[in-house]
Order: sequence, then C-alpha cells, then structure tokens
Amino acid sequence: MSKSLLLAWTICIAASVAVLFASGSRAASARANAASARRDLSLATEQVTELVRLRQAKREFPERSEGGLASKVSAALLRAGLTASTLQSLSPEANTPVNGEPGLSRQRATLTLQGLSLPQVGAFLDAWRGAEPDWVVAGIDLSPTSGRDAGSIGSDLPLRVSLTIEGLFKKSFGGPR
Repeated sequence: MSKSLLLAWTICIAASVAVLFASGSRAASARANAASARRDLSLATEQVTELVRLRQAKREFPERSEGGLASKVSAALLRAGLTASTLQSLSPEANTPVNGEPGLSRQRATLTLQGLSLPQVGAFLDAWRGAEPDWVVAGIDLSPTSGRDAGSIGSDLPLRVSLTIEGLFKKSFGGPR
C-alpha cells in the first residue's frame, strides 16, 4: 500500500470520526430534549386530567340564607367586641348572574367601618369569616381617620375600613328572599 493511499484512508477515517462525533453529540442533545418533552407531556396530561376531574366534580353552592346582611354584619361586630356604631355604612349591590353558570348569582356589598385599630379590624375579619363562610372578603381599603379623631401619641391609629364582600349563591326560584 502506498503512502498516498494510506494518507487518503487516514483522512477519510478521521473525517468519518469527526462526523460521527458531531452527530453523536447532537443525538445526545436530542435525546435530552426528548426526555424533557416527555416529562412536560406527562405533567400536562396530569394537569388536564385534574382539570377534567374538577369540572366534573359536583359543585355545591349555598342558597341565600334568610335574614338580611345588616343583621349578619351587626352580629359579627358584636362577636368581635365592637359596637354597632362602628358600622358607618352598608351598601348591598343588586344580584348579578354568573356567566356560564345558570342557576347561580353573585351578590356583592360594601361596608365601611369607622374608628377601628388594626387589631380590631383583624378581630372583625376573623369573626366574619367564622360566622359567614359563604361571604368572602374580596377587597379591603384601609385609611387613617381624620386628625380630630386620631388617638393619643403611642396608641393605635384609628382607621376607616372599607370592605367589599361577595358571595355566590343558588338562585332562589321560589320568589325573592
């Protein structure tokens, strides 16, 4: 075998090894990407299964209970150790239907409490949640009261608290409640 033929074979073998090495590293990278895609697919499949299960689960919503909202708020104020004069205003909104859910209605209300300290706000929220779990606090706005109502130095700052509460209820077909 001549030197030129041996050199040609050596170059061909070296080129083949280089091509195999390059394609081998790309194959390893593709294998890692495929494994990652399989994990993502498995996770997505589990999530879709969970969504389908949750959609098919029986959803129970309470019927609107008897008694007005004002009496419920007053009772929660008493449970929190606050006076009825703390309630500055209570403004219920009209019932609105829930899109895509026939038979359900959403009721919202805004209530304003005046002259509370932050611990008293927490006590009221705790009393409200314990007594009325069907009504969820959807928004809280805290602001200091005017300077003339401010407490003494070192005391808790009196607050004006505006709470937005809402609940999802079954529509009552037997007439208004």
